[in-house]
Amino acid sequence: MLAHPHALAAALLCVLAGQIGAGASLHCAMRREISPCTCRREDSGTGAVVVVCQRIATYQDIARALANKFSPETKIGLDISYSQLPDFEQHSFRELGLSITRLKLNFDNLSELKESVFTKLDLVDYFSLADNLLTEMPRHVLRHLPHVKTFDLCRNKITKLSEEDFKDIQEVEHLVVADNQISKIERHALPKALKHVHLGINKLSTLNGALRELDDLEWIFINANNLKSIDNELPVKAKKLVLIHAAHNELTSLPKEMKLMTSLESLYFYDNNIKSLDGALQKARRLIRIGLSFNKIEFLADDEFAEAEILADLDIAYNQLKSLNGSLRHLKSLRYLNLTHNMLTEFSLLEIKGLKRLSVIDLSHNKISHIVGNMDNLVDVETMVLELRLDHNHISNLDGALMGVHGLLRLNLSNNQINQISADDLLGLEDLKLLDVSHNQITSLEETSKTFLPSLEELIAHHNNITGLQKDFHGLPSLCIADLSYNKIRSINYELVSKSRCTINGVPSVLKIYLQDNPVICDDRYYELMTVLESLNARVSGASSCVTSQTAAPILMRALNDIVPETPVILVTRMGAGVRVLQDSRENTAPQLAYRRVGPLIGQVLPEREGGYPVLVEPPVTLPPSATDVVKWPDQSALLENHPHPLADHLRLRDLNASSH
Repeated sequence: MLAHPHALAAALLCVLAGQIGAGASLHCAMRREISPCTCRREDSGTGAVVVVCQRIATYQDIARALANKFSPETKIGLDISYSQLPDFEQHSFRELGLSITRLKLNFDNLSELKESVFTKLDLVDYFSLADNLLTEMPRHVLRHLPHVKTFDLCRNKITKLSEEDFKDIQEVEHLVVADNQISKIERHALPKALKHVHLGINKLSTLNGALRELDDLEWIFINANNLKSIDNELPVKAKKLVLIHAAHNELTSLPKEMKLMTSLESLYFYDNNIKSLDGALQKARRLIRIGLSFNKIEFLADDEFAEAEILADLDIAYNQLKSLNGSLRHLKSLRYLNLTHNMLTEFSLLEIKGLKRLSVIDLSHNKISHIVGNMDNLVDVETMVLELRLDHNHISNLDGALMGVHGLLRLNLSNNQINQISADDLLGLEDLKLLDVSHNQITSLEETSKTFLPSLEELIAHHNNITGLQKDFHGLPSLCIADLSYNKIRSINYELVSKSRCTINGVPSVLKIYLQDNPVICDDRYYELMTVLESLNARVSGASSCVTSQTAAPILMRALNDIVPETPVILVTRMGAGVRVLQDSRENTAPQLAYRRVGPLIGQVLPEREGGYPVLVEPPVTLPPSATDVVKWPDQSALLENHPHPLADHLRLRDLNASSH
């Protein structure tokens, strides 16, 4: 699956800029002598030491701590960050007597740099001035760092890049000037040795040919600018160029010269105004991932990815595609296909014929009303897909189109217009573990008993029009969760779960059936149903607004009469969102107990206490000694009021003596 674009950009930016102390963990013998700075040795085997001085009041404090504390043979990575340094210009790094190879000055509120501070730094190969207030390139400083390989100037206020800016650091390979205010870049401004360049998050409306002759480039970041075209801007002779990040611009097309750039592996052009690919990726033999979401692509030619046989991740979400036009057939290595939020009206399984590495196809939020291509499924054992998302479309029936799709583990058909599922619709889906048909118009699941889904563990069918359950689960021997909430179920056959045996990681478990807001909950025999289903390792749960004291009391009274005939009791049950005690047949019985019940409505009858009444609770609780007025479980009642126990709202069991009434 494609990594989140912003996370990817941030991660790559960190790689470009480098980080002082990366991989450093060994103890530094000079730690105590250099306070308030700290140090540690790199574990890279170079013997280099990382010295960190953060939140220091003056540069004099740094000089006092570090001057001549390390031998000239010791390579130092110096990090001075989050400091004010009002006396910075009165000193120089030379007076420290350190062999500095990496220098990091971040978050120091630097707006100007004095040249004399940076003399004798010809050993530095990494230099970072990120997160400061510089308005122009410090070229007078750079002349003292001739061998710098990485230069990071992110998040400053630079407005332009000129041909003079980098003339003294021609060895630089990694240049990061992201998140500035650069609106102009001169044609020959950038050093020829660049391998990685980050010009993103600026105000560029043109690249002005600045990248055209950089033949050693491997990564290009030009995202979040104002670019309308990058035609004739890319280095076509760059044989090692593998990544272009050009998202968040105003591009209307991919650059035509991309046809000649066969080394590309990753392309990110999401959030632009691209209307078509125009064959730009036909010869992308090494392309692995491409992000084209949030564009205006309307059409894909049948040879759009003709030679992209190792493409794994294709994201064309949030576009205006009406057809796939057979464009996917060459993508033999495709794993993740994201087509959500397009304008597709039909999907043919022939589009993915022969693609045997598919993990996810996301076709959600389209206008698909028909799925076709089923006749080939039964013979095409090479086509496989693990997860198919067809939710939020206009599908009214499946017509057996998914019959025999190999390897399918998760199928999402929610939020469609399906009114019936036939046995043929699910035939051959032997690996299916999750089926989501919620938010449809299904009136019956009877046909599922006529097919066999040996691996199905979770059936999600809430918000439909199902009226009854008979033997609907008989073809689902591994079912563990069935969410049938918010339907119109009035009857459930005891044999519903007789052939289902839930196991989790090979251990026998309980089939959970959710019936929230179904009429069956109000049936007088509901408690009997739950008892029978529990004996078959199935547990029913759910509440309904129809349950009131008038409807629940007879059910519980009948249950109690079966257990302790003719015995007056106090009934305890849940009433919608609230919980209260139901009075028994004695007129003078007053509510004594606030108790929240979970699970079945039948439980254990507590014995009488000193002439009091038995109380039906589930699961069992322990009564306090007879002299105690309140049960505190397990702590004080005030705590319970703020953090209710799963079994009780306030869990106060008042004395049940007859005298209290």
